[in-house]
Amino acid sequence: MYTVLSHKYGTTLIFLGIVLIVVSAFQFGETVMEWSYAQYVNMFSSFTDNVAGISFKNRLCSPIPIDAVYTWVNGSDPNLLSQIRHIEMDLKRQINGIRDDNCTFSHCVPTNLIVIEPEFSTELRLDELKQKYKMFEMASKMYSLNFTGEHHKFTVITYPDEKAVLKALEYRKEIKEKDMIIKRGYYTSDWTLQQSVLLSDTVLMTGLTKNVKVKSIKNLLYKYQIAFSKVTLYKIQQLAVIHLSSKEAIEELLQVNVTFDNQNATLVVANLVWDLTDYSQNEDTSPSRFEDNEELRYSLRSIDRFAPWIRHVFIVTNGQIPLWLNLDSPRLTLVTHEEIFPNRSHLPTFSSPAIEANLHRIPGISDKFIYLNDDVMFGKEVWPDDFYSHSTGQKVYLTWPIPSCDENCPNTWIKDGYCDKHCNNSQCEWDGGDCEGKTDSEPLHSRNIWAGDISFQSDVKLIYCSNGCANSWLGDRYCDDPCNVYECGFDAGDCGIQHYNELHHINFVPGQAVYKVDPGQNIFYFNLTFLVGDDGRVETAYMHSNKIIRTVIISQKFKVMTLLLYPNHTEVLNFSLLCHEKNSNHTKQLNFTVMVDTKAMKSVHSSRTKLDPLKKSDPTTPTILLQEEEPMIAIQNISTQQLYPKPKNSSSIFFETNFSNYNLPHDIKETLNILNKSYEEGDLTEKGFKIKKYRLWKKFIQTNYTIKIPNSSLEKKLNGSLNSNPKITATLNHPSQNPNFAEKEFQPYRPERRHLLSFPDDFLQPGVFPWEKSNGLIFKLQKELEKRQKYERVSQFQRKLLDTFGDSIRHVNRLYNKAFGYTSRKVLAHIPHMIDKNVMKELHDLFPQEWEVTSSHRIRSSDDMQFAFAYFYYLMGVTVEVNPAEIFDETDTDMSGVLSDREFRTLATRLYTLPLDLVTLSTLEAKIINCSEIYPELEKEVPEHIKEKYYETKMPQLTKDFFLQCPAITDVIKENFKPQPKYKYIIHEDHETTFQMIKTNISAAVSQLDRIRKHPKKFICLNDNIDHGKEESQTVKAILKDFFESMYPIPSRFELPKQYRNRFLHINELREWRIYRSWLRFWTYLTLTVLILLALMSFCSDNIESVHRRIFSHRSRVKSSNQPNIKEKERKMTKTEDFPYLV
Repeated sequence: MYTVLSHKYGTTLIFLGIVLIVVSAFQFGETVMEWSYAQYVNMFSSFTDNVAGISFKNRLCSPIPIDAVYTWVNGSDPNLLSQIRHIEMDLKRQINGIRDDNCTFSHCVPTNLIVIEPEFSTELRLDELKQKYKMFEMASKMYSLNFTGEHHKFTVITYPDEKAVLKALEYRKEIKEKDMIIKRGYYTSDWTLQQSVLLSDTVLMTGLTKNVKVKSIKNLLYKYQIAFSKVTLYKIQQLAVIHLSSKEAIEELLQVNVTFDNQNATLVVANLVWDLTDYSQNEDTSPSRFEDNEELRYSLRSIDRFAPWIRHVFIVTNGQIPLWLNLDSPRLTLVTHEEIFPNRSHLPTFSSPAIEANLHRIPGISDKFIYLNDDVMFGKEVWPDDFYSHSTGQKVYLTWPIPSCDENCPNTWIKDGYCDKHCNNSQCEWDGGDCEGKTDSEPLHSRNIWAGDISFQSDVKLIYCSNGCANSWLGDRYCDDPCNVYECGFDAGDCGIQHYNELHHINFVPGQAVYKVDPGQNIFYFNLTFLVGDDGRVETAYMHSNKIIRTVIISQKFKVMTLLLYPNHTEVLNFSLLCHEKNSNHTKQLNFTVMVDTKAMKSVHSSRTKLDPLKKSDPTTPTILLQEEEPMIAIQNISTQQLYPKPKNSSSIFFETNFSNYNLPHDIKETLNILNKSYEEGDLTEKGFKIKKYRLWKKFIQTNYTIKIPNSSLEKKLNGSLNSNPKITATLNHPSQNPNFAEKEFQPYRPERRHLLSFPDDFLQPGVFPWEKSNGLIFKLQKELEKRQKYERVSQFQRKLLDTFGDSIRHVNRLYNKAFGYTSRKVLAHIPHMIDKNVMKELHDLFPQEWEVTSSHRIRSSDDMQFAFAYFYYLMGVTVEVNPAEIFDETDTDMSGVLSDREFRTLATRLYTLPLDLVTLSTLEAKIINCSEIYPELEKEVPEHIKEKYYETKMPQLTKDFFLQCPAITDVIKENFKPQPKYKYIIHEDHETTFQMIKTNISAAVSQLDRIRKHPKKFICLNDNIDHGKEESQTVKAILKDFFESMYPIPSRFELPKQYRNRFLHINELREWRIYRSWLRFWTYLTLTVLILLALMSFCSDNIESVHRRIFSHRSRVKSSNQPNIKEKERKMTKTEDFPYLV
């Protein structure tokens, strides 16, 4: 050892030897552990603890790893707001490039009206304007209007003809008011426009033929000619504008069915519009009220608490960084749009669908990932099998039916075998082909819906059996929570029949043909088990049409027929059922009559009865509950009046009433004072106050038709022609009868009506970004729309979605109708969604152009591929052809490679309906024998030990090669095996989801959040719909913050400590700083290295000098020792050169 240590390199060799031994030991240990794990994994692993002794790890657990992906934006970022304003200005320039006379709204025609906004001074009269401006020289009338419920007024100028209007517009530059807008007015039937005003004296008749003339219209409507003040025909647009002099005439006219040349015309109240901007194109670009409530912080906390099995979190932003986010967390990655968009020309984008279309391109993301919005959180423990399991596949959470393609055409009418007039258009794909082959002269199947009378208020109780539950949702085989109440017959069995003991029930009695229901019962059901038994079924059902029917549904699963009737009727209903019992070909028909009287309505509790649980026919017994679910049977031959009940005809045109100029009776005054007091104390809403006030005014008018108005007031309101008559009727206040009216005393008022969208506002799926959640650029106009159309009537069965989200849903639905067939689809629940990036790639390959267009949009658009809807309905809709090889492998149970007689019979049961008969088997055998004779080369030698003997001696050996190559077999398989779904899935109800739209109402917000506290669900979505311009908004935000802190008080590992904040709020700033830091670090290290070297040189200068001397002295000695030899050689060379002969 001493010898080794004393050696010049001994220490180095010992050190290297120790390192080699340590590394070898670690390597050997690792090898031993791997060998041991491979040897004993079957003994210690729970995945292999089974009878087979092999690992089922990939089948027993959900797919792992699983990542989470968020899309987030800070809407208050000044840079972002600047970019949005730039997009807004570009959009405005595009819109303003449209000519004024290019009106793109429905049934839009120019008028002889000019609208001036804001209104002229009320002190100015038309005569004065004529003298002051040339624009008004040919004007005939002037009056003022205002948006309903708003103080924003405008002036309307009437001209005798179109030539006068065009000439007047040439002089509009004379009016040099800075903020005054002067535009031509247009009539349109599109009542959904925020910038439109409903007219109370004009009706549009649409759907006319080219041969219709004004005279024919007047002749057809001869009863109303007295009320006609003017009729204008627009042949190109195939519509007519009818001006009437009284409101009552309009109400009566709108109820008339008009037909010209076997073509139905539609009558609707006209709307006046002068702003031709299509705001639906830019409603998602407003930067107003984009405040971050830090929902992302609490959503990450919910992952930490309830889903800690998530491997990694990716946050996709446009480069923004949350102030509190810990970027150094190893489990978090910030992803910018530049990293996932393959086409950089699509950036910058402010469209959530565009970003969602590229999420599967995130570098390093897992095959299956969970996509969340920042306002979505977990409320209870969540596991991967809440999204996906190997046994059932993907779990799909559905909510509401998608928006209809047309306001008069529900989705269930498309491709139903009938040609529906309202569905026969391009938006509805020409009724899915139902109208192909129909000629113009051939009558189309038209359902008698009440959609043309959009100007009248519908009775919501006729459309909805309960709050939030439309009649069309009953019996649709989907459990709707709002419908699972007594008033809706507990969703007609869609949610089970555990509550049916509360309903009135009737048992069928053999031989009885007439059944009488107790008076007041409008919800009851028939027990069908007496009729068909526990295992039978009803094949068909018919009934005679009757207006009392709300809905009739037969549940094959529970053997009940549920009836919901309208109240206040006494009717006799006739039914016919065709049914048979199980395992019996014998069918029986039952015709019976039901006598009902729903006038004397009982209270809910008094009408509920209890069933005897001991009766076999009780539909709540377990034996019935365990039956397999079968589809509902919809009652056939029901008239459309009962499928979609026609509401009562009630006018929606009210007038703002002003009693100040009238001498009122004492009783009217007292009632009016009571109403005013109730309104001031908050007992009446503004809507209810106006309606009650209008009814009081109408009662007063009917009692005192002639109204006395003081002359002083009359002089201020009316011109001289009216001053001579102090008695006028209320209709004289209409502007059409007073050309110099400065301001209307009575303003048209439309009562608030429910939005019948395809799903309620509180369940609208908001966008990811704030400008997609807020009301957008047209916030002020939408505010007016909310007051006018809060209770909007589109149709009696379907609600209309007035935004780009609904349009994109319809767009994808049309694409999928062509790709996967027509079917009823619903909107996905607003919850986290598990996405398979490989499936997403398939979807992009199937619709490459559509996804490219979606990715290119700067803002959300109508032709976007809506992410969740497109993904899940592709997953549920895509199919694959059945592979004959798989059929053979499934049938070959002994895996011999040859089908035996037993296996051949199993194959036959898969191919044909049961029971099998000898003819069927013989036919199949004959096809196989014939195939062997035509293609003898298919028969190959089979080893004796697997050779099969068949009952039919001519049968060839059914090997796999013969099975796959015989055309007769493959053809039979294709005929009898339909394409199978490519991916497994199961549809789940939305019981574990909650969506709350948080608005500015403090008490409502507290109530919503308390309900979540009491009944937390797995998936919680709190959408911020707060009006931040109101004082209450700060209180609501504080309440929301308090809720978050109570639910998720513990900071997550993704947050910075409370005392720290991110220095940079944008990734570009961070990257620039990092580059600067790297540059500074490099020069710092270089400088330190140089300084260290200089310090070492200074500290070791003596040693360095000694070494230097030693080296150079050694060189000097070597050089000096070599010097004599050199000189000697030189001397010898010199001698040789001088005396060459001496060599």
